[in-house]
Amino acid sequence: MNRIQGLGAITVKRMADRFGSLMAIFEASESDLLSVQGIGVEKAHLFSQELKRTRADEEMEQAARKSIKLVTWADAGYPALLKQIADPPLVLYVAGSVEALDKPAVAIVGTRHPTVYGREVARRFGYQLAAAGYVIVSGLALGIDTEAHMGALQAAGHTVAVLGGALDRLFPRENTGLAREIAVKEGAVISEYPFGRQPDRQTFPMRNRIVSGLCKGVLVVEAPLNSGTLITVGQALDQNRAVMAVPGRIDSPASQGCHRLVREGARLVATADDVIEELQDLLSGMRGPGAARAPAGDAKRPEVPLSADERAVMAQIEAEGSHVDALVRGSGLDAGKVNALVVGLQIKRLIRLLPGGIVARNN
Repeated sequence: MNRIQGLGAITVKRMADRFGSLMAIFEASESDLLSVQGIGVEKAHLFSQELKRTRADEEMEQAARKSIKLVTWADAGYPALLKQIADPPLVLYVAGSVEALDKPAVAIVGTRHPTVYGREVARRFGYQLAAAGYVIVSGLALGIDTEAHMGALQAAGHTVAVLGGALDRLFPRENTGLAREIAVKEGAVISEYPFGRQPDRQTFPMRNRIVSGLCKGVLVVEAPLNSGTLITVGQALDQNRAVMAVPGRIDSPASQGCHRLVREGARLVATADDVIEELQDLLSGMRGPGAARAPAGDAKRPEVPLSADERAVMAQIEAEGSHVDALVRGSGLDAGKVNALVVGLQIKRLIRLLPGGIVARNN
């Protein structure tokens, strides 16, 4: 299924629900496929033909030759946190350690064109957080991503690189040696794309949901206002992840995206301890009911200050959640203002956005 163009995770979920299992999808007729939400006549015909024709054997043989592991939804090794997002990859192609994908992790992301300050900060955070036991997740791009990966390796820690193309089409070429070192040192280089898929303008934004999906929090080191890094932030908010940002010079274009995030409610961090403190309550939920708890004095987060408009929006959210349109009507604010406030409240981790435009409180 992963090799069939246009057949994504959400559609496969709908097909499995409709026909009872993943295997049953291969037995479905073209008319059966038409009954699945979101599949029209053209796609039903295409999927019907491709499901009969496409085979996994060649892909599996190539993976075995390259010592690449294939991890699917059905496998116990599929990372639990990633599986919870709306559209988890059908298959992960993994060079290195599959186990590294299921450990407490933090994403460090930022611009491909950082300042000297940005490079130093990214490497320092990568080093310190990896030394503290966190897996560092990033996208192997030049710039901030590279520095974060290298910092983790220098600390003898683990790091995961998520590619925007297939593993056999590694990009950028300049980081081929870094990718090899990550995989050898018990980290992982991963992709959702079949062998041969070149990275392009579509694949890079898609991979960002995996970067944030593997983690409980995303740290932005440097990002201009128009940076693609902010796509990762958007994915993180959709997945109810913590968003943190490192401040920079007030006149530095490379830090303007970070400053905007802080104004909207992202946690301003200056040290690795700040990041660990932000993630502590989230990670404690991953450890299970028998795990040790933080001291009582540290357990409660300080109350988040809200503007009058933010309080007006929060007051309209029902216990079971409310549609964005209802927030607009109830608050008396215009739609653009409410949408901006919703983003800020997500960053502050007070609300989460559910499918269908439903806004719900975080308990």
